[in-house]
Amino acid sequence: MKKNIIIASSALLLSSIFFVINDAIINYLSAQKIQFYHFVFYGAPAYIAVPIFLFTRGNLKKNLICNNYWIPLIRGLIFAPMPFITFISLKNITLPEFTTLNMSSPLIGAIYAFIFLKEKLNLFVYISLAIGFLGVIFVIQPGFDNFNIYFLVTLFGVLLITTTTTIVNKFNTVTTTLGYFLYGGSIIHVISFLLFIYDPIKVSFYVFVLITIASIFINMALLLVTFAFKKAQKHYSAIFCLVYLQIVWSSLIGFYFFNEYLNNYALIGAILIVLSGIISVPGQIKQIYDK
Repeated sequence: MKKNIIIASSALLLSSIFFVINDAIINYLSAQKIQFYHFVFYGAPAYIAVPIFLFTRGNLKKNLICNNYWIPLIRGLIFAPMPFITFISLKNITLPEFTTLNMSSPLIGAIYAFIFLKEKLNLFVYISLAIGFLGVIFVIQPGFDNFNIYFLVTLFGVLLITTTTTIVNKFNTVTTTLGYFLYGGSIIHVISFLLFIYDPIKVSFYVFVLITIASIFINMALLLVTFAFKKAQKHYSAIFCLVYLQIVWSSLIGFYFFNEYLNNYALIGAILIVLSGIISVPGQIKQIYDK
């Protein structure tokens, strides 16, 4: 089990970098009148390449077989609004704000782990939850002049994506990692193709390259996250703290490429959220050795 935690943590660490690169490109594209379905349509080859590769290797059928087909399909439906939420949020809030709010996912993950996965939370996790929640309050600043309704839209997206990872962890034997990946992306690709037919757009070669790069990174990130939470099994909440590293990557990219930064209150919130992740590390270690 210790080996599984190390592998899952490494996958989650790498995915955090991929997610931020994808979000940074979307942050740029959202200002170029590119809609989420244009992005998904032009980025589809990165997704389609996976089943094609599996077909050539003779492994496609193996990865499409499920013990219960409703589980990956429901997960795909829950994930479907995510590209729309990402695009509309990054049009209205900064990249560092978007990423910082996404770091509330470990808080929701810990609650899900306690309710649905029957994980035993220890004192470190409870303290981490309290500090993390306070950090989120500082970022969204309810009642302050800087409050933006799209902060809540982003948090709704966090709720959806955390639900999908919880499903993968709880039903880790239903299908393979690639099976979850294929079913999870199929619904949003079908929706995007239909919307693209209704509202087609021709993009420049430069934009096409950016979309392709972002699509490769987001698909790799989703695949790594699915693998990580499937591998983590009974340590779902413990490894979640590693996603806090996205704040670091996002703040650097936001500052150097978009001249975006967190205000003083949001910066305090980000520090609290990172501190929450650091405090949860002993909780992760305790979970491992309590088994």
